[in-house]
Amino acid sequence: MNENMQKTYSHIINLEFDKANELLWTEQKDNPTNKIIILQENYIDFLTIIIGEDEVFFTAAKDKKSDRINFLQTGDESSPYYLYAQAEVHLQWAFARLKFEEYLTAAYEIQKAYSLLEENQENFPNFKLNKKGLGLLHTLVGAIPNQYQWALSLAGMEGSVASGLGELKALLQDEQMELYRNEIVFLTTFLQLNMTNDEVAYKQLLADIGDGYSDSYLLNFAAARLTHVLGQNDLTLNILENRPADQGKFPFYYLDYLQGMSLLYKLDFKKSEQYFNRFLSNFKGNNYIKSAYHKLALIAFLQGETEKKLSYFEKVKSVGSAAIDEDKVALKDAKKQYTTHSRLLSTRLLYDGGYYQAALKEIQSVNTLKEYSGFYDEYWYRLARIQSKLDYDTNEIIAHYQKAFDLGKASSNYFAPMSALQIAFIYEQKKEYAYARIYFEECLSLSDFDYERGIHQKAKSGLARISD
Repeated sequence: MNENMQKTYSHIINLEFDKANELLWTEQKDNPTNKIIILQENYIDFLTIIIGEDEVFFTAAKDKKSDRINFLQTGDESSPYYLYAQAEVHLQWAFARLKFEEYLTAAYEIQKAYSLLEENQENFPNFKLNKKGLGLLHTLVGAIPNQYQWALSLAGMEGSVASGLGELKALLQDEQMELYRNEIVFLTTFLQLNMTNDEVAYKQLLADIGDGYSDSYLLNFAAARLTHVLGQNDLTLNILENRPADQGKFPFYYLDYLQGMSLLYKLDFKKSEQYFNRFLSNFKGNNYIKSAYHKLALIAFLQGETEKKLSYFEKVKSVGSAAIDEDKVALKDAKKQYTTHSRLLSTRLLYDGGYYQAALKEIQSVNTLKEYSGFYDEYWYRLARIQSKLDYDTNEIIAHYQKAFDLGKASSNYFAPMSALQIAFIYEQKKEYAYARIYFEECLSLSDFDYERGIHQKAKSGLARISD
């Protein structure tokens, strides 16, 4: 990859697509046979789809894929980029299709990318870019429970979460991969957050990002998600407030949604509303639209504005899609006009922001426990979550999670399966894997509840970890 294409890639990963296209136009004029041009053009389309979620753009762009693959196949077969570029195009389109629920084609493209990268690794074992895609795929494959591994074996795919993440983290330590560092950190963060329960790893990734979040939208997103999971909401807000200037970059409106959430965790309703409305005014995709209106309804509820709450619930029902868990929950609540106890809602928000002492004070501020009648499963779940962060006795925490599980396992709320998941995590940390397995499986035994896909994925990843 020549210097011009390296500069193009740097602009692309920084979402500076206009600058990247100028360099691509120059390269096309000066070196029209350079196949990397096609790979870079595909990368721009991929990021445009993943971040913008514009279905019209997706529909128009996907027709280009077969022509791009055909063109790449006319390249130099002795080059390590020959199979690598084809694999990258397949992999990028697989993830783009997942956004729009084209699962069957995406599955084929993932398998195709895997086989091409494995072949390229065999042909060019010292070509380090292979490990970027393989690290991602090995992690994803490794997160699938043992009982389904036979299907992957038939497709010739294997891997583990530990090995895949290890491959990516090794690249982060390699000076020769400096050009790709931001992309690798972003990928590793995505996988680490979704496939593991490892705060030490989260903190290391945050250290790897450093102050890079102020220069890169992708690193800003990664740092915001990491600090949120670590319960450092004030730092999350600082990161989002110091995101890169948007001039000359493809807009990343989802960061406004995240900032609205972070302000909501502080119970700063006025500013939170402003960022949710900014997101809703600008974002042209379908995901998180219902969720944003749902959050506005919750703000209205907490401020005693019943008519406003009901109006926002109507918006939840009429706009956006319900493909992701957050939007599914929003739609379900809107249809039922459901809100929990106001103190439990405030407790949840404070907890999610990492304000654990304030959350404990809020949940304990009722005169009698009977005030939570009808919400006991949520009460015990939220109490256990807070206590786990404040280093209460493990047996007490497990007992409270168990109460939430027993009371809520017939409900469509997520408190019972999440309680089972948290108990499993506790036993996993204690290396009591037999008990961990029981509770991971208890979690997976429940279905038709809020956030099911994400919760089940964490349980499946947990089973895969303790089986390694």
